[in-house]
Amino acid sequence: MKKLLLITALSLIWFSLSFSEEYKLPHIQPKDLVNDGYILHTVIPIETEGPRVMLYTFAKNKTKIVSCVVELDALYADGHICYNVTN
Repeated sequence: MKKLLLITALSLIWFSLSFSEEYKLPHIQPKDLVNDGYILHTVIPIETEGPRVMLYTFAKNKTKIVSCVVELDALYADGHICYNVTN
């Protein structure tokens, strides 16, 4: 029974990782979203990741939603990952 539970848990992790890649927006920055007509809806700090990591949520036409995890650290030029939530 424990093996079945372990296999199920590992399968779900693997599927969720591959599933998230489908929604990932490569080479998109928050400024690109604003230039494309998206409006910043919310900014939520992700305290478990550090004091300078934020979740930005953008909306366009109330039907398109994009969320970006942004690291506000000067050391990281690529400190963001954006996902199309309504893909």
